[in-house]
Amino acid sequence: MIAVSGASGNLGGLTVRHLIQRTDAARVLALSRTPDSSAGLGVHTRHADFDEPDALVRALDGVERLLIISIGTADRLPKHARAIDAAVKAGVGHVVFTSITRAGDPAHPNPLVPDYGATERLLAESGLPFTVLRFNVWIEMLTLVGVAPRAVATGVLTSNSRDGRIGHITRDDSAAVAAAVLAEGSSLGEILEVTGPEAVTDADIAAALTEATGRRVRHEEVPDAIQPQRLMDQGLPEHFAHAWSAAGIAKRDGWYDITTHTVQRLTGEPATRITDYFAAHRAELIG
Repeated sequence: MIAVSGASGNLGGLTVRHLIQRTDAARVLALSRTPDSSAGLGVHTRHADFDEPDALVRALDGVERLLIISIGTADRLPKHARAIDAAVKAGVGHVVFTSITRAGDPAHPNPLVPDYGATERLLAESGLPFTVLRFNVWIEMLTLVGVAPRAVATGVLTSNSRDGRIGHITRDDSAAVAAAVLAEGSSLGEILEVTGPEAVTDADIAAALTEATGRRVRHEEVPDAIQPQRLMDQGLPEHFAHAWSAAGIAKRDGWYDITTHTVQRLTGEPATRITDYFAAHRAELIG
């Protein structure tokens, strides 16, 4: 049996859908704190909560391969630790964990990295056969945070990243990779950087938005001290504006400038290019 944690979430649900294209749906188990919300996926469901260690062990009974989708809350590390411990006790044969790019580097400026790096170390020390999938930044973040739609609306994409590049990947491609590893039981012991096919600058993103929407988006480079206010002037909440500005510095310093062929190699399909993603989501960009 192949189990996916967080199956009621976006990445989990997409992974389940990719899995049932690769294997018998009867082998797939959707784990969630709210299993009823996963009923529409067409697979078996079980209640699983990383805050309920004993029940979590029972939920993993009979599971051979498990995807642990990283937790989005601040207490993620103890939750990850409990999930790994439960997998050990349940005798899971292969654990796949979703991490973030270059999570093993303690100098990484992303404040989430310490928890992800620590989780990777816990997996390595657990004795479990494992695979780590380090996803680069999802293209979807440009829409979810509001940067891309506001750039289209105002005609300006402000940036403090200069010529910094990022190997954006889509959430769907991330799910496809996770499903491929789970279905095949492949990549044991590997830590895989999972990225898009090209590293792009913010100027490239502005050009892609222009092409996809038919509305001119001009790239404008601004100093670090000004970028948060410029984003807030475009309507971004203050905390998002400061976080996005910090990400611009990290991009400029090369932390996300990495591309691999992992998507093509594992799924047999090319990774989605950012121009194609924007074209497919034009309605979300133009409001």
